[in-house]
Amino acid sequence: MNATNGSPQGTNDETTAREIFGEPIYSYSRAQALADGVLVDVSERARRHGIRYPTACTHGVQALIEAIKDPRPTLRHVQVLGRTDAVLVVMLAAIRQARGTDRVYFEALSERLYAMCGPGDTAAPVITIMVEGED
Repeated sequence: MNATNGSPQGTNDETTAREIFGEPIYSYSRAQALADGVLVDVSERARRHGIRYPTACTHGVQALIEAIKDPRPTLRHVQVLGRTDAVLVVMLAAIRQARGTDRVYFEALSERLYAMCGPGDTAAPVITIMVEGED
């Protein structure tokens, strides 16, 4: 460590990860995860609740949302939207209560979920909702 600025010897605050480690061997973007269905975009529903940032949930959360046994497609669709809204409302309440953290935990759909806010494929913030234990 450099005693003057706490950074590793020979580096400074301007050194980037790419300069230290070189080009990445592999990366998986948020856009790819959305296209593959690993993440499910719920941004439109989120905006209806006042959430400004693009919002997605993991496939695990989406499975919880869609865990409806009603065979009637129209009613099932309405229930899925309602369950999505329920997750977003509880998440937003947790965000408002937490203030100033990038991760909040909350209870929805009889499960412990959490949401993380951080940079997406660009520096712009995005929210990802996950089941506790998913990373």
